[in-house]
Amino acid sequence: IVGTHASDKDAFLTIKPSQSNFIRLLETAIQFGKAVLLENIGETIDTILEPVLLKQTYKSGGSMVVNLGDNTVEWSPDFKLYITTKLPNPHYPPEVSTKVALVNFTITLDGLQDQLLGITVEKERPELEEQRQKLVLQNAKYKNQLKELEDTILHLLSSSQGDILEDETMIETLSKSKQTSNEVSDALKAAEATEKRINETRVKYQPVAATGAVLFFAVADLRNVEPMYQYSLQWFVNLYLVTIKTTPPDKDVAKRVQLLGDEFTFVLYRNVCRSLFEKDKLMYSLLCVLRLGLHDGSVADEQVRFLLSGGVGVVTGNAKKPVEWMTDRMWQDVQALSQHEGMSCLQQSLSSSEDTNAWMEFMDVADPVDQRVPGFLATDKDQSPSLLQRLLIIKTLRPEALIPGVREFVSKAIGQRFVDPPPLDIQAAFDDSSPTTPLIFVLSPGADPMVALLNFAESCGMASKIQSLSLGQGQGPLAEQMIENAIDGGSWVVLQNCHLAASWMPSLERIVEGISEERAHPNFRLWLTSYPAAHFPVAVLQDGVKMTNEAPKGLRANMTGVYHDLDDSYFEDSKDPSKLKRLHFSLAFFHAVVQERRKFGPLGWNILYEFNLSDLRICQQQLKMFLEGYDDVPFKALRYTAGETNYGGRVTEDFDRRLLATILLKFYTPDALVEGYSFSPSGMYRIPNDGTLQDHKDYIANLPMQERPEVFGLHENANITFARQESAQLITTLQSVSSAGQGGSSGQSSNAEESLVTLCQEILSQLPPLFDIDAAEKAYPTSYEQSLNTVLTQELQRMNNLVKVVKTSLQSLTKAVKGLVVMSSDLEQLAASLSVGSIPSLWAAKSYPSLKPLSSYVKDLIERLKFFQTWLENG
Repeated sequence: IVGTHASDKDAFLTIKPSQSNFIRLLETAIQFGKAVLLENIGETIDTILEPVLLKQTYKSGGSMVVNLGDNTVEWSPDFKLYITTKLPNPHYPPEVSTKVALVNFTITLDGLQDQLLGITVEKERPELEEQRQKLVLQNAKYKNQLKELEDTILHLLSSSQGDILEDETMIETLSKSKQTSNEVSDALKAAEATEKRINETRVKYQPVAATGAVLFFAVADLRNVEPMYQYSLQWFVNLYLVTIKTTPPDKDVAKRVQLLGDEFTFVLYRNVCRSLFEKDKLMYSLLCVLRLGLHDGSVADEQVRFLLSGGVGVVTGNAKKPVEWMTDRMWQDVQALSQHEGMSCLQQSLSSSEDTNAWMEFMDVADPVDQRVPGFLATDKDQSPSLLQRLLIIKTLRPEALIPGVREFVSKAIGQRFVDPPPLDIQAAFDDSSPTTPLIFVLSPGADPMVALLNFAESCGMASKIQSLSLGQGQGPLAEQMIENAIDGGSWVVLQNCHLAASWMPSLERIVEGISEERAHPNFRLWLTSYPAAHFPVAVLQDGVKMTNEAPKGLRANMTGVYHDLDDSYFEDSKDPSKLKRLHFSLAFFHAVVQERRKFGPLGWNILYEFNLSDLRICQQQLKMFLEGYDDVPFKALRYTAGETNYGGRVTEDFDRRLLATILLKFYTPDALVEGYSFSPSGMYRIPNDGTLQDHKDYIANLPMQERPEVFGLHENANITFARQESAQLITTLQSVSSAGQGGSSGQSSNAEESLVTLCQEILSQLPPLFDIDAAEKAYPTSYEQSLNTVLTQELQRMNNLVKVVKTSLQSLTKAVKGLVVMSSDLEQLAASLSVGSIPSLWAAKSYPSLKPLSSYVKDLIERLKFFQTWLENG
């Protein structure tokens, strides 16, 4: 749009609805015939624009005018209006769609891949890209010359009179044209040969550009998980450029491309993980592996669909379950999985008596991830399951082990560093920011980043130049004034709880967009804190540096976070560093244990308490203070301060308080000072021997990724319920991302559509005709003696309503997929639900309550319909 009006920049204007002078600028543009670009609108358009969109002009005083609000503005025929939105998939009502020309300008996978390839070649081989650009211009120039020659000859032929063979001007022009045409043709052939050589070199960099494009769509789809997961293409490209600049060079192009791809994948992971909640970090790693695998063909589309929803097909076979311990859903998924390439031996092995004991061992073993899968030859690579096939088997038979299986799958596919999220590093986030880029803390319950932020400000020498304000009613003007003063003075402004000031968020967006590098002091920074909120400005989120501040997930990650913020001075300043190191390790382990017990629900705590780092920080200070003030360690005082005041102050239930005190006895004990003291019966978790702070960090890094329930004092079975809930949450989250589109090729999209149509036809083929309510009422009339007759007719009516909705929606969806009708938002939701094997909300509104997956639900529905048909026929 900007390029179209580049010839006259004064006649082009960019405005936003959030600007205070938005209407005045629009009036000026209409009057003087300027082109206007209206950016960042939502799904509703201000009614004041309606006369402009409908071109409701009329003549007044000899000129055309239009009413804009209360004002009458002269209408210039040169006025043009362009409107853009950043919404990923907006749905505009018909009354808006009919007033404008809708153009889909969303970037595609191939388009982004070409863009990233150009950037890569420009940075890696600048002379090559420069030569290619010159060739493009040169070829365009040559083709224009040929076109001009053709036009000249045609003009002479049409205007010539008499015998053209006697027209010397004509003959001379034709001779020159032929000579010029030959020269241009030769030049074009040479240019094409040169361009071919250039493209051959460019293709070598194609893999890294393809990786970048696939990862961008994976990151962009995260917005379906949380509204705060917003990332702009400009931010992504800048990160891509930084990676190219900082990655060590290599003369071998193939090695360089591989290094760039691996490094960018990790740099993106590190930056994105900084803004994700703990529950979504492993999901993001898995999403990256699956998207990259789908793109390069190492992962089959049917495998991803099975991971998301199991066997979504309605008909999976009539074979009976071979073993009693297998549920109906397990057997159904086994039959569906056995239809995949290379998996046919799974059903055969489960049905074979020879492998019964091996399968029982597989089902009973504590950690099935490393267990050999029965029925597959361990020595034959062609018959052994791949990493993803093993994961699908674990999901089907041992769903509680899915999370460890995903970690194993991701670590072997792209590396261990992708399952160990880096702890929050405010310094790194600060280094990525600028005076025009806000820093955003995405809050979670019990998290308060202010302590860490104040400590960071002190380390940067900004403790006296930081101002904080909690937003709420009437605080907007004060916040705006604070920002204005800080921009000029070079101080920091912290606006807390932005989610509470929904009405002021458009003003915040306007203020952030108005901060210019020329005016802002280099030391100025704007810090924002907010819980996830849909009304938080998307533009601010996309361009800002986002961070989450919550307890890490897992005992090892929790301990890593605690020790990440420590330095050697904490221990070296003590009169007895050895005791302090051992007791501090006990304290940090206790902190991790009480937090991680929450994941077990009522088995962990009767009430879920929000223990946080502030409890740990005060205990750290008190531990050091008591060791400095007493010759003998006052364990009773330490247990009282931690168990009754700091952590215990949050505990309100008597049994929970007793439990907390009992747990603390295992950590604040004289035995903790004895070398070799262990926190668990197996001895896996113990206090490391005396050493440096780095030695303790190394010991923590080698702890198991998945902790055993024994460390919490619980039975092994306590982990099963929690693990299944966690696995279900991972799959549900992955479904919400995958339903947004996989950014794959058109072939993958076509396969998905064919599978969807096939599923619709399968369901429709099994649904019987609607019940004849009139015939049922005649056969079973309502009477005092037969009250069940009333129940029958009511249930038949309900079933008719449900079957009617199911049939109508499936038929409409089939037509929409084939392009015969418009794909509405309801049909989109229906397609997404069918793709992941869940009951569509459109059906649930008319259905009986059910928690079954799609295939089981359809089977149950058919059985119910058969039951009522039998009732009608036989009574």
